[in-house]
Amino acid sequence: MEPHRGLTIASSSWNFLRKRWLDREQELITVIQEETKRTEEKEEAGYRSPTWSILRALQKINKAKRLEGEAEMSAPPFFQSTGRGDLKF
Repeated sequence: MEPHRGLTIASSSWNFLRKRWLDREQELITVIQEETKRTEEKEEAGYRSPTWSILRALQKINKAKRLEGEAEMSAPPFFQSTGRGDLKF
């Protein structure tokens, strides 16, 4: 939403998040920008996010109900809850 900074997000992720954030679209955009920056910094340091198929397999093995960490726009919807610390997605 800033002319000098492009942002691409999958339409399914955008629509999923937009429903959760209801009429707070500008706030959502700010959160996505912050989460993107955080993810980019982690990736520059060598971190790689697991794919949804890996997360689903680990979920089944461990009977996990919550995913801790990752970014809001990439949190898979097949967990009962996702978040990071006090921040709930």
